Amino acid sequence: MTPQAFSYPTVSNNGKIYIPPYGLDGVVDYMLKFDPVDNSFKKIKLKVNALSEKWQCGIAYRNKVYFLPYNEDNILCVNTDDDSVEYVNVNHPGKGKYIQAHIHGDKLIALPYGEHEPYDYVLTFYFRNNLATFHKIKLPKNDSKKWHTTQMVDGIIYGLPRGENWEDTFNYRISYDCNSGEYEIADMSPIWLDYNKQPMNNKKYTTMAKVGNRLYAPPYSENPEFDILSKFVNGDWYSERTGIKGTSRKYFSHTVASNGKVFFPPAGHDENWSEMLVVDSVKDDGSSEYWHTIDLGIGKESKKYFAGIENSKGKIYYIPRGGCVCEPEDTWKSQGDLNSILVIDIYSEKFYTIDIDKHFKEFTTIEKYNKCVLIDDVIYAFPYGESKDFHQLLVFDTLSDKVLETIDLRNV
Repeated sequence: MTPQAFSYPTVSNNGKIYIPPYGLDGVVDYMLKFDPVDNSFKKIKLKVNALSEKWQCGIAYRNKVYFLPYNEDNILCVNTDDDSVEYVNVNHPGKGKYIQAHIHGDKLIALPYGEHEPYDYVLTFYFRNNLATFHKIKLPKNDSKKWHTTQMVDGIIYGLPRGENWEDTFNYRISYDCNSGEYEIADMSPIWLDYNKQPMNNKKYTTMAKVGNRLYAPPYSENPEFDILSKFVNGDWYSERTGIKGTSRKYFSHTVASNGKVFFPPAGHDENWSEMLVVDSVKDDGSSEYWHTIDLGIGKESKKYFAGIENSKGKIYYIPRGGCVCEPEDTWKSQGDLNSILVIDIYSEKFYTIDIDKHFKEFTTIEKYNKCVLIDDVIYAFPYGESKDFHQLLVFDTLSDKVLETIDLRNV
């Protein structure tokens, strides 16, 4: 079975987990439905095209789950009452079409992403009649992977620039009005003109957290010097140079805690770098220090943690990822295999790790887990990974800090 066959779970409103096929380099023509009550699976047959990397983004609305196409041609509309499937064609070809969606009233809206080449169509999908409409975005300069994480505040979707181009880098912030379809493009390059003169100042932002009506986006970038934290507060944008320069590709994901803090786990392209960024939105009053970093002292593998989630006891659990396919294969795991779950208390910010190495003795890989979900304090982490042998669903109880089981999805 292809790596990354089932990597992107979505929890439906009836508590079941639906996992569409993705697939790194092979075609999978069925979806998985997982019942956490008895850990049972059901296969749902699908009509698919001949491309891999099919669907990523899923969103639950009432009794349905909608999956937006990455390389596929259709939106999947899954009725969770009977698991029937409808298909809505996306009549604009392209790869890496959509990776995030927002519900606004009776419709779903997604800004374009685009892998390898630009893709420029905003999707508006109406739930009442399964109607999809498309709005082409026009930019002064185009790029692929324009906006990675977007957030909606008061009916406006905001995206900060990511972009792939190494030389003529993408610098445009977008504000998209979900009611009118009007949008504004802002050139952010004056904020980082000096950084743009340095090599590879692309991929500036990949994650942006929403806390109430505030937005916080830490630096990512292939340029290790790029250290700018951008935030949206009371209707205005602000940028701050943090001095965090220990690595490129610093922060890929985030977890918004129930106490208003945002935890950005370390990704990083330097294996020895492991600084977690904590933003306290409650302290962000214009005068107080509202962010700080915590050095975790974890030296194994780059791109350490992406997937994290808070349990009912105020602890966030991060599932190990580790490694990057862009690194030479003979350097993979040169400092050891990252096989520890990271746990941090959202109040005290004390942290510890849980070694789960024994569960990966037979099969391991780089890039283990990208995404997880939580149901009744149990984490279900679905396999990502680069290895054809790595298909282990990790089931972890956050109340006892124990792995309940691993399930090989090849045996489903």
